[in-house]
Amino acid sequence: MWGACVLERLVYVSTAARRQDIEGQAAKIADEAEIWNLEQGVGGALAAHDGHFIQTLEGERHALDRLLKRLEDDPRHYDLVLVDRWRVDERLFAGWAMAGVAMDVTLREGLDAVIADPTVSPRTLVEAMRHRAVPLSGASQQATRSAAE
Repeated sequence: MWGACVLERLVYVSTAARRQDIEGQAAKIADEAEIWNLEQGVGGALAAHDGHFIQTLEGERHALDRLLKRLEDDPRHYDLVLVDRWRVDERLFAGWAMAGVAMDVTLREGLDAVIADPTVSPRTLVEAMRHRAVPLSGASQQATRSAAE
């Protein structure tokens, strides 16, 4: 399904419409995103931190364009800022339609920097997110990994 194509990766930040239970909101978003992402060949990771979402997504250009339009129209967040978008040779999140991120002090500091100043390059942060990828929801994560293999 994810044959040879031009891959891109992007990072955006947004403000959660509801700041309470932001981790629960992230898990629900992941549940809803998994099927669409699998069908579209999109993968990535979502972190919720200090009232904000930060997400990295990777896939074919047109699939990412469609997904960005959906994200811009999603009422669960606002002030979506596309921080960076670049061409990549390989996927970092090949086994994940939507991963969560196990937070630690270093990652929180990196997220704070990108949230405070979207001109800060998030590329190192993306690598850190990959190394801390965890299931946001248990429902279909195994199916996600199997489909990607």
